[in-house]
Amino acid sequence: MKYENYIFDLYGTLVDIKTDEMKTSLWKKLAKLYAAYGAIYKPKQLRKAYIRLDREERDILKKKTGCEYPEIKLERVFLRLLKEASSGNVRVPENEVVWSEFMANAFRTLSRKYIKLYPDTLETLDKLKKKGCRLYLLSNAQAIFTKPEISMLGLDRYFDKMYISSDYGIMKPDKEFLLRLINDEELDKSKSVMVGNEIRSDVKIADLCGVDGILIDSDGLNKKEIKKQAKVYGIKNTFKVVNAIKEI
Repeated sequence: MKYENYIFDLYGTLVDIKTDEMKTSLWKKLAKLYAAYGAIYKPKQLRKAYIRLDREERDILKKKTGCEYPEIKLERVFLRLLKEASSGNVRVPENEVVWSEFMANAFRTLSRKYIKLYPDTLETLDKLKKKGCRLYLLSNAQAIFTKPEISMLGLDRYFDKMYISSDYGIMKPDKEFLLRLINDEELDKSKSVMVGNEIRSDVKIADLCGVDGILIDSDGLNKKEIKKQAKVYGIKNTFKVVNAIKEI
């Protein structure tokens, strides 16, 4: 067996998901939720403020940590949207943490069109576990709603440890994110592989850390496009390309 440690991306790799965070109906419903707490926004105004505060939070974290790819906790954005509303009579809930977590999950639920496992995801993870492999998750995601989705899909029982970017303040392709996992779990790089669906983040971070990479081509790219992207993102080492998780 070539690898003892499999490090998986989540969305687009193990899980098929589609969201639409720009649709008007989402922001109309969120505006009504904010209005219930005295923060008055028009839907487009709320969406614009959300985008602005998301960018501000990332800039703040980038300056604080010095990391090129910072990852925020989205709950802070939803709480700021309440506290910094320019109109209305804002009533800040006593338990700000619980409220902001609720709003983040409402946002995710309302923006999500569907979520499901790719065919053969569970079967493949089962096979790897039965072989004695250790499985890890390295995902650019918001823990506040990603962890419930992982549990809902029955994936949590497979992972020896989950590394979700919002918990660590850093995201792929910053190599420090993967190195954190490798060092914390004391993994042998030569016996580890990063599996993901994006060249610019999953394959790139593996390349930067000297770990083998496997690209699951869930977007249906041709060989020419894959080669082109690898060149654009400065991938130095070769990597395996498969069409489905069962082929890894």
